[in-house]
Amino acid sequence: MTQPPPPPGGYPPPPENVPPPGGYPPPQGNYPPPGGYPPPPQYYPPPQGNYPPPGYPPPGNYPPPGAPAYSVGEAVSWAWNKFSKNVTAILVPTLVFGVVYAVLQTVIQTITSAFSTVDSTSYGDGYAASISLGLGGIVVSIIGAVVTVIVAAVVQSAYIGGMLDIANGQPVQIGSFFTPRNVVNVIIASVLSSIIVGIGVLLCIVPGVIATILLLFTTAVVVDRNVSGVEGLRASFAIAKANFGPTALTWLTTIGVGILGVLACLVGLVVAYPMIALITVYAYRKLSGGYVAPPTP
Repeated sequence: MTQPPPPPGGYPPPPENVPPPGGYPPPQGNYPPPGGYPPPPQYYPPPQGNYPPPGYPPPGNYPPPGAPAYSVGEAVSWAWNKFSKNVTAILVPTLVFGVVYAVLQTVIQTITSAFSTVDSTSYGDGYAASISLGLGGIVVSIIGAVVTVIVAAVVQSAYIGGMLDIANGQPVQIGSFFTPRNVVNVIIASVLSSIIVGIGVLLCIVPGVIATILLLFTTAVVVDRNVSGVEGLRASFAIAKANFGPTALTWLTTIGVGILGVLACLVGLVVAYPMIALITVYAYRKLSGGYVAPPTP
């Protein structure tokens, strides 16, 4: 018996066990898994190592758009709040470091004076005297200046470290300010910044003032991010350059706080010095997008 002809305009039915047009037979085995494919991971594991650096919130946790801009007034208010809530922990190391600095300067001045000669001249009813250091006195002065920068750098590496702990919202004790951090790089940064500012001062003072403003956050950067001294200089320059007005105003504010401390019979420096450090740390963190613990109730 012959097959009936196909219907007009059509094709014969496809043979059996042939996949539909455009499709492929499903793969053999347990593929795809029952229920479909698993959803992709919603997060990536955090990178290894010391990242993000201390003082920086994790990615995605930055202040939302429209957050209040940096304010010097808020910096001063925050610094006073943190100082008043940690008076003992801050004042004790401040006094100790002040005594260390005073003793160091007394020793340097005493040794320098030993190499000095006094030339006096009398004329009529008048008298004039001049002090000549001589080669020995000049050498001692240079060595004393270098030693002062190094000692100050070691002190700052510990002191600013304690202030950064406060900015992180960590409880601090007296010992928090006696733990030097990244000392070698703080020393390198301090020596380099002193040279840069010194050259700027020699160039009609104004360049020295600008350099001081641009390098205001150097020590805080080196201690907080645990970077090299050169990188600390670069980072401070970048932060201050991008926010030169607020940084300059912050620097002027710290100068004003220091003057008030001197006018208060020098005793006020015990309060002024930590206030200056706290204001600087606050400005550094805020202007660089870092974290600052809220004021303590």
